[in-house]
Amino acid sequence: MKISAVCRYRLPDIQKVFEGPYMVYQESSKKWIKYNGNIPKPRPGSCITNEFRSSGYNSSQDLPDNVLDFVKHHPLVSNVVKPMGDQQLLSKKNIVYTHIAVDRVTALNKEQYDVLFLGTDNGWIHKAVVINNKVHIIEEIQVFKTPQAVENLVVSKKQDSLYIGAQSGVLQIPLSGCNRYTSCYDCVLARNPYCGWDGSTCRKPRKPRDWVQMTQDMQNGNGGCLIDTDEAPPMKKMRTVLKGDDVLLQCDLRSNLAKPLWFVNVSEPLDSDDGHLRVGVDGLLITDALLEHSGEYSCYSEESGLQAVVTSYNVTVLLELPKGKISSEPTPIVQLPTPAPQGSSKLEFVYISIITILGGLCLVLTIVLVSISCQQKRKGKYTTGGSRINAVELQTVSSNFKDKSEEMNNYSDGCLQIIPGEAPTSPPSKANPPPPPPPPPLPSEFTNGISTLPNMLRKMNGNSYMLLRQHDEASSPLYNSFTEELSKILEKRKHTQLVEKLDESSV
Repeated sequence: MKISAVCRYRLPDIQKVFEGPYMVYQESSKKWIKYNGNIPKPRPGSCITNEFRSSGYNSSQDLPDNVLDFVKHHPLVSNVVKPMGDQQLLSKKNIVYTHIAVDRVTALNKEQYDVLFLGTDNGWIHKAVVINNKVHIIEEIQVFKTPQAVENLVVSKKQDSLYIGAQSGVLQIPLSGCNRYTSCYDCVLARNPYCGWDGSTCRKPRKPRDWVQMTQDMQNGNGGCLIDTDEAPPMKKMRTVLKGDDVLLQCDLRSNLAKPLWFVNVSEPLDSDDGHLRVGVDGLLITDALLEHSGEYSCYSEESGLQAVVTSYNVTVLLELPKGKISSEPTPIVQLPTPAPQGSSKLEFVYISIITILGGLCLVLTIVLVSISCQQKRKGKYTTGGSRINAVELQTVSSNFKDKSEEMNNYSDGCLQIIPGEAPTSPPSKANPPPPPPPPPLPSEFTNGISTLPNMLRKMNGNSYMLLRQHDEASSPLYNSFTEELSKILEKRKHTQLVEKLDESSV
């Protein structure tokens, strides 16, 4: 919980405590106890006086060793320093005071008062005065918009100013601030020792005769003001509501110490038993208004026994709106907006025209792009005619093929030839194709016969069509084993899910 306290001490009380007795640490009990032994002279911490100088102690460097040892073993004093009045002057919750500055001011009653300037951790200054060992907060000033801690405060009597230092810079504000009070009540209730009421304004006394002619009440804060010296009463405000509606009558008090008082028809207090009237911080709320709630409502600020009117209202509760207002109010409502539809219709025509033009442009561009794309497709290269392109040869893994590879035109040894293009519907021609180029020698891992054939076939795309043409089937000794192995592989391929998109060409 955040809490701050302000205490006041007397210097003689502090000096008396440091005269003794002192504390010493006891090793056996592991705690500090009161020391009742002898205290060396000069006493540690005392100033060098003429008496000590006569004894040869001209500075602290001349002190004997027993004085230094006493300081080492007795660093604590036994008694406490109590504040004046045995209590704090001021305590505030949810506020952290970071710095304090004090100015002593002579008031109109020739007494001196201590004015405290307290800086907070969020950029505020609390200005307070000590009256009869109690603190009265005069005002709260927000000096920094951005919350930041007040790091330093300096009072300048010559400049009649308070200098406030923070991380973002240094500010200067007047010590008195008398111009903030606009009436005699405000000036006297503030109990600001810098200010007094001269009959027309609140200002700081400057001449000796001001001490007699000006008004100030530091003790009670409610004396010296006459009715005719106060500012003119505020103008009455009008409030008209229908029966059953709610209305809020605001009353902004200028002092946090004041309480609002409401009166009806000048002198009648509010009926506390009336459930329709609620007094709050913001003002008076009339809920579900009735006809008898019509009248004059006045809000007074009460502080230290003084009452001053703050605002006044004339409230009128009606059963229904007057007929004259009902017939006259629609007239401006109908006539004023007449130019609006014409302007809006023109804008709509413009918007429709722009949309139509843009739509036409988009249609023209679409037609142009389609025609250009069609022309480019016509200029593309197409290949028609025979499907005899350079033949690609699929070598068998038969060991007998290597011995017969030199005879390129003879395919009786089981050599397979791949013909690109679609498979012909008619039986293939028995004419021999042109001799292919000599195949490269097979790798060593492919020379072991038919045992490696399934691995090669698994690498083929199952979505392609392959025309296998073999001459002189009985010439290959591995024909039966190759056919059986190929049948097994194709049987497995039947249960394999094929890719939906086929290759662009089939083999």
